[in-house]
Amino acid sequence: MAKVKAAIIGTGLIAGKKHIPAFLKHKSKVDLAAVCDLNQEAAQKVAAKFGIARYYGDVGEMIEREKPDIVDICTPPQTHVKLAVEVMKMGCNVFIEKPMALTVEECDQIVEAKEKYGVKVCVGHSDLFYYPFMEAREMVARGAIGEFRGMRIFLSTPTNYMTSQKDHWAHKLPGGVIGESGPHVVYMTLAFINPVKRVSVDAIKVLDYPWSRYDDYRINMIGDNAISSVTLSYTTDQWAARLDIMGSKGILALDLEGMYLVNNRRPTLKPVPVALSLLSESGQIVQNLLSKSMKVATGRYDNTHDILVERFVDAVANGKESPVSAEEGREAVRVLNMIVEKLEESDK
Repeated sequence: MAKVKAAIIGTGLIAGKKHIPAFLKHKSKVDLAAVCDLNQEAAQKVAAKFGIARYYGDVGEMIEREKPDIVDICTPPQTHVKLAVEVMKMGCNVFIEKPMALTVEECDQIVEAKEKYGVKVCVGHSDLFYYPFMEAREMVARGAIGEFRGMRIFLSTPTNYMTSQKDHWAHKLPGGVIGESGPHVVYMTLAFINPVKRVSVDAIKVLDYPWSRYDDYRINMIGDNAISSVTLSYTTDQWAARLDIMGSKGILALDLEGMYLVNNRRPTLKPVPVALSLLSESGQIVQNLLSKSMKVATGRYDNTHDILVERFVDAVANGKESPVSAEEGREAVRVLNMIVEKLEESDK
C-alpha cells in the first residue's frame, strides 16, 4: 500500500515541537514531503533541521506540486478557515491545530467545505489522547465508578510560555491567553458533558503585563446533570494538567503529564479503610509510573500528537472516521466563545 503524503503549513513552535516529529515518527505510513510558511527562510530552516525534502512560501504552489493527501495547518487560529477551505477545495484532507477556528460561523464554513469536497477533517484536540485520559473515558463508559457525577480540571501554564511575551499571538485572541489553552479544558469537558448548556466565569489579573488581559481563571461548564469546574493559571513557573472525574461509586484522579490514573474509593473515613485506600492509591501510582518508564525505555511511548496523527493517517488511508471530527471542533469553539462572552460581560 502506498504511503499517505503529507505537508505542513506553518513552521512555528507547535509545528516543530509536536506536529513534525509526530509525522516523522510514523514514516512507515506517511511521507512528510514539504513544509510551507509565508516566511520562506523560516520554512527552509525547519526543512533542513528535520530533513524534509522541500519547502515553500506559497500554499497554492505547494499543493499543486506536491499533491498531498493531508495538509496540516499549524498557523494562528485566525488564519485557519481561509487555509482549510483553500486546501480542501484542492482535494486535501485537513488536520487543523486547535482551536479549529475563532467563531462558530467559521467552523460552519469548514464543516460545509468538508462535505462539499468529500474530504476528512481532524482537529488537534491532542489532550484527549493522553493514556490516562483515554483510560478514564473507557472506565466511565463501562461504569467502573458508577454513574458519572461531574469533573474538575486544573491546568497551569508557566508565565514565560505566553503571558510575559508581549508579542505572542495568543494575546490577540478573543479572551487573550485563554484562547490558546482554553480549548483543552473545553474539549476535555465535552468528552463527558455534552452539550454544555451554560457557563460561569471569574477572572483576575495578578501579574504586571499590560498586554495580558487576565492570568487566572475559574470556569464552570454546566450540562444537564453535571458540572465541570476548571482552574486555569498562568501565574507561576509550573506546568500542571490534573483532573478529577467523579462517579457515584468512585473518583478517578488523573495527572496527564505524570501519566498516571488512580481510582480512588473512600466511602468511609474510618482509620483502617482510609489507610488501605491510601496504600491502594500509592500502589496504583507506582504501577502507572513503572509502566510508563518501561515504554520510554523500550521506545514504545507515544505522546498525544503521535497517537492523533497516526489515527488520522489511518483514517485517510483506510476510509475510517476522523479521530476528532470537524463537528467536535465546532462544538469546542461554541463553548469557548460562551466563556469569552462571559468575560466580556464582566468587563462592562
